[in-house]
Amino acid sequence: MVTNKFKTSMAVIGLLATFSTLKAQFPAKYWVKFTDKNGSPYSVSTPTAYLSARSIARRTNQGIAIDITDIPVNQTYINQVNATGAQVFARSKWLNAAIVVVNNATQLAAINSLSCVTSSSPVAKMHKGNTDELSTPTQQVHRESQITGYNYGNSFTQNNQLGTPCMHENGYRGQGMMIGVLDSGFDNVNNNAVFDSLRNENRIIATRDIVMGNSSVYEDHNHGAMVLSCISGNTPGELIGTAPKASVVLIRTEDVFSEKPIEECNWIVGVEYADSLGVDIATTSLGYTSFDSPYTSHTYADLDGKTSPMSIAATMAARKGIFVLNAAGNDGNNAWMYIGVPADADSICAVGAVDGSGVHAGFSSVGPTADGRIKPDLSSMGQGSYVCAPNGTFMSGNGTSFATPILAGAVACLWQANPTKTNMQIMQALKSTASQSASPDNSYGWGIPNMCAAHNLMNGTSIGIQTLQNDLTISIFPNPANDIITIDAPLINEVKMYDVLGKQIEITQYRKTPNQIEIRLDSILANGVYFLSIKADKAQVTRKFIKE
Repeated sequence: MVTNKFKTSMAVIGLLATFSTLKAQFPAKYWVKFTDKNGSPYSVSTPTAYLSARSIARRTNQGIAIDITDIPVNQTYINQVNATGAQVFARSKWLNAAIVVVNNATQLAAINSLSCVTSSSPVAKMHKGNTDELSTPTQQVHRESQITGYNYGNSFTQNNQLGTPCMHENGYRGQGMMIGVLDSGFDNVNNNAVFDSLRNENRIIATRDIVMGNSSVYEDHNHGAMVLSCISGNTPGELIGTAPKASVVLIRTEDVFSEKPIEECNWIVGVEYADSLGVDIATTSLGYTSFDSPYTSHTYADLDGKTSPMSIAATMAARKGIFVLNAAGNDGNNAWMYIGVPADADSICAVGAVDGSGVHAGFSSVGPTADGRIKPDLSSMGQGSYVCAPNGTFMSGNGTSFATPILAGAVACLWQANPTKTNMQIMQALKSTASQSASPDNSYGWGIPNMCAAHNLMNGTSIGIQTLQNDLTISIFPNPANDIITIDAPLINEVKMYDVLGKQIEITQYRKTPNQIEIRLDSILANGVYFLSIKADKAQVTRKFIKE
């Protein structure tokens, strides 16, 4: 079988370093930073002037205050830069900076002389590194889940590995959730049949091309379209995305035909745009590693989440309540084997790749970060992923580029089911119930998560266990427990134990009194979270306990 590599800079194709002292030929784009936001007509007390109601609500629901970083760049400063003859192309309110097209050295000198400017740096060229791979699919058995109405076809494995069929069956398919997809272009998404329901239900909320400065994204590169199919695809018997009912915002930030690392700046502008619209989740299958210029390169020491502007912005997005996912990268088999920017960012979910059996994909980039944090955070199926090309052809794909959106859609379903939780509570529930939660490492992170397990953990009950809550007095002790747990409740009739996936566990129990039962926790019972379904006095309750 012939494997076709497509030339693009997805899933950590090169790391973009900090903008530093590179020689630029004019005209060139510069990253210009400003001193402050003094004299702004905007105020943190009136955020409706610059944020959508949905964006404000996301902050409010998570107890996040509007602050000075949310206020737009001072227009007076923008006017001063434009007065030099240069042109402000885009702005970043979070980092109080702008992308400026500078035509000559005289304009640059004039910009640097402005009292409102703290620094200006040219955007350097970067090296295009390892890419994702696509191939025609090998013969697979079309499997239809027995617990849901969806016929997943060859996408069953990537869905089932994360427990999304369980969420789908219970009605959580991404309805009401908004996902920002930042990529290199979304070729033919406006025509491809796999996105019929996405278009017909008007769930493409907005499009924005940061590279060109317009809103047209459907004629650009194909990578974003394939990424989107992992989330929003809906062709029964072939491919069902992990969040087939979610709304999306499509943002082009990567120019695959350019050698310039302006893409890091573009991404910052793009994620701020996504935030202003009120996205719940931002997913990116891009990343940056090194310059091809002799003057500077990213070093491993830079991967601390605090050096690259893109990583700083990614952390800020997470701190503003967005669940941020970014591909770990495809350099696991290369000399540079580490994650890239912004996968090193704090508070975001860097996604590694596994195959359909849950085995780490050799190409998937590894951690740790330069400051010793475990990366990736979680893993998803990125080897043999089932995707749809812009021409409607279904095929297998390899890359953390695909592992990331597959997980992003699953997270949307989980968060839909738990709307009062914060993004960090969702992250913690995923890590706590993932396959390697007890022993995370720098290949798998905390492992492969399961959406129903995370849901059950957050709710103290298990999907599929019918529960009637009332004022029944009940106590479980000790909790956490090691070898014995005691249940105390009036007139206990029945006790059943379930794991976080809802599977019943055989237990040995002894009735000490009519109101008290003792359970011996089998020595082979793994440490973790479990649930007790207790019938007593014509009522049924479910209680969570932890085995240590």
